[in-house]
Amino acid sequence: MKRLLRACFSLNQYILEKKIINKNFYIIFIYKNFYFPKFQDINQAIQKIFNKIK
Repeated sequence: MKRLLRACFSLNQYILEKKIINKNFYIIFIYKNFYFPKFQDINQAIQKIFNKIK
């Protein structure tokens, strides 16, 4: 799970860099489910989260 989150974060980091310039911030992901999700599901969820951050 940790490896999947890191890969998705690095792929979608450009979304945050466009919106937030010269600011420091912390992001914590907490996963609370019993099944292991697919890469595409995680990637879509992270894109949705990053697009909501302003």
